[in-house]
Amino acid sequence: MTDWNSLARALRQLHAALLRRARDEYMRERGLPEPLGAGELLMLATQDEQFAWLRSLSELMAQIDALADDAQAAADQEVRAAVRGAVDQLLTPAPADSRAFAANYARHLHDDPDTTMAHAAVKQALQAWPRPVAEATSLAEHAGRARSRTGR
Repeated sequence: MTDWNSLARALRQLHAALLRRARDEYMRERGLPEPLGAGELLMLATQDEQFAWLRSLSELMAQIDALADDAQAAADQEVRAAVRGAVDQLLTPAPADSRAFAANYARHLHDDPDTTMAHAAVKQALQAWPRPVAEATSLAEHAGRARSRTGR
């Protein structure tokens, strides 16, 4: 379970660094002198279009947390490989990737040392995970297969 915890912790740190950057940009663009409260930031992160790009990472983190809580899925090597593949795919986009996450992530990765360090921590945490061997399949499909193999 420590691999799951290490990855979850590294992803939370990355998410926090990106959220700080998105908050700072939001405040700068609007000329807000006072820091946003935690409640305001949560509302923006979940509802404001300027933060929409960050939701793909939030959703992936929620999927990974759900898989970690499922003992069968957490122990399945195919599921673990799919998790690594999903994280790698999101955080290492192709150069021509036009998704909003890819564009914003690349910018923050190059401009912000905290994001760069958090990215490195995620990559380090992934070293213990098996590499995906099959075509990309959703994490939910892999978890379902793991449960069917064990009769759950």
